[in-house]
Amino acid sequence: MIHSSRQTRPTSTLRRTASATPSTPTKPSFNVDANEFAKQFQFQHLLSSPLPSPALPSIVPRHGKKPTPRPIRKALRIFLRLSIWLCAIIFLYWLTGFPRFTDGPPTSVTLLSVNVNKYNYADQDSGQQSVTPIVVADSGKKSKWTVSIPREAGFPLRPSQYASICAQSDEMIQQLRPSPGHLHIHSKSSEPRQAAGFVDVQEAHYQGLLPTRTARDSDETPYDDHAAVAQGNKGSSKHFIGSGAGVCDRSLTFILESADAGMGKTLLGLWMAYGLAQEEGREFFIDDSNWAYGEYSTFFTPPLLPSCRLPPATQRLPCPHQTRHLVVSPSTYQWVFGDLVESLSHDPHSHTKHARRRRAFSLARAGHDALFHLAGPDADYLSTRLGELHSDSRSKDGLTIGLHVRRGDRHPWESQYSDSYIPLSTYSNIAQSMLSDYFNPSNTSPSELESRLPASKILVASDDPEIYSAPEFNAPRIERAQAQILLASKANLDANLPDPVSPASKDERDPAFTKFVEPNVGWEGGFFASIFWGLGNAAEGRAAARGLREERPEVELSEESLRLREYVGRAYLLDLKLVGSTDRVVCGISAFGCRILGVMKGWEAVTSDGEDRGWRNVDKGWDDWLGLVDGD
Repeated sequence: MIHSSRQTRPTSTLRRTASATPSTPTKPSFNVDANEFAKQFQFQHLLSSPLPSPALPSIVPRHGKKPTPRPIRKALRIFLRLSIWLCAIIFLYWLTGFPRFTDGPPTSVTLLSVNVNKYNYADQDSGQQSVTPIVVADSGKKSKWTVSIPREAGFPLRPSQYASICAQSDEMIQQLRPSPGHLHIHSKSSEPRQAAGFVDVQEAHYQGLLPTRTARDSDETPYDDHAAVAQGNKGSSKHFIGSGAGVCDRSLTFILESADAGMGKTLLGLWMAYGLAQEEGREFFIDDSNWAYGEYSTFFTPPLLPSCRLPPATQRLPCPHQTRHLVVSPSTYQWVFGDLVESLSHDPHSHTKHARRRRAFSLARAGHDALFHLAGPDADYLSTRLGELHSDSRSKDGLTIGLHVRRGDRHPWESQYSDSYIPLSTYSNIAQSMLSDYFNPSNTSPSELESRLPASKILVASDDPEIYSAPEFNAPRIERAQAQILLASKANLDANLPDPVSPASKDERDPAFTKFVEPNVGWEGGFFASIFWGLGNAAEGRAAARGLREERPEVELSEESLRLREYVGRAYLLDLKLVGSTDRVVCGISAFGCRILGVMKGWEAVTSDGEDRGWRNVDKGWDDWLGLVDGD
């Protein structure tokens, strides 16, 4: 017998038996207990049995290489991923040319680039005819921006166009702002912050970033204002062309056109713009070609003309503030004066409310002193009226008090009266209190009081003609501020109408038919914008009342409408002049006329806490007021 030398390898079983002793085979039976059957088919034996394991990795390195530590391999993977992301970002940066990306939908910024010689610039002749900021790129592919105003747009633009330019300029500055990694140092001067990447229009022409189409876009040809008038403007201003032969180095042009029917806000902005121009070394110009009240010289003595002239209209921009030739309009107050009060200065408390008010007051006061001089017959009447008021009060040491009561569409800021008006008794009680404090019986003898009190006067000025006959103002010392121009009420106008049954109102062809006479609309209740726009043009007034009035109606203003508007403006200015000339003023700060009176009385009169201060506010809104042209 032959035996093999190989031994059979023992095999291992994967199933454990219930016990080490083999069970005795039994005959199959169908009478099986349910519990025993369930125990035999449980899966516990499968879970307790270990699964077969594949071959474990070898501890000895394959091919004799040392194993790479796991932290190093993880760092290499991270570095590789970062490198890929960085390359993608650099590629996108090169592809778009923008140094900074913003979230959100694309902004309405015009991006044009046309290769000419070594520069890329916006081709205005072939495609860009809208008024908008544009991006230009120099030879180094560096993105800059300027503002494109086609020559055909004329001057001045509409107020909404100026506001749109400033809003789009903000978007452009946000896109071209330096990345967070760049250090941005703020200046300590009073100048507003510089707009990143901005190139002035004239410099863009010189650098080849914008095309110079004609000699009219250069400094060598005087600007012809009549050409702009022929392109759609209503009239030509006499005060913004200049008298010199050369173009001003820096200028500020104030546009009197406003969507606001009132004159107060425009007047305050005019004064502040003048003060800003003097502070920044800019020549000051006024444009009244589309002013709702007519010509500037009808109301005020025109300022002296600068010894230089303005550049072409394409170079006069409303934003950014650093532009050489700045245009200020009531529609751009928030950009011009808002940036001004937020700018840094040497004063460490420049961001406080007190400093902002002081800053606005100093600019407005400079404009008031230089520009608030009435012209024509109003100046003569003002001189005569002031002489009458002061002849008795000054010689007998009397006290003059001015009350400015604004009604109409201007409601108080105080929540208690926000839907109505401040009671007239508030004004009269404060005026009587001022008189009582001024003529203190303990310091004044009865004889002196008897002579000084009758010499005192209380002047009332209001946009509501019914105020003057109110019981609160029915006293011997209370009188109208001026009687040169009076706003009529409906009762006064109806008194001049023919009687409805008189022959003048009968139709000559049919005596039984009565002619329709349009009812009069007076100023009772105060100044309302719809009434102002409807003077001499009822259709425009109805459109204004419904909020459908056009920004600059194409219908030319009639002479009758212009004459009525001039009367309203002249009455308003005379009231302010006379009330502001009194010793004390009482008014509500929500009205722009009250703020004008504050500028007239001076900073100390407005901010002092004494009872003898020259300006008193009856509207509890002063603490929330940040600027002269804020708080509509």
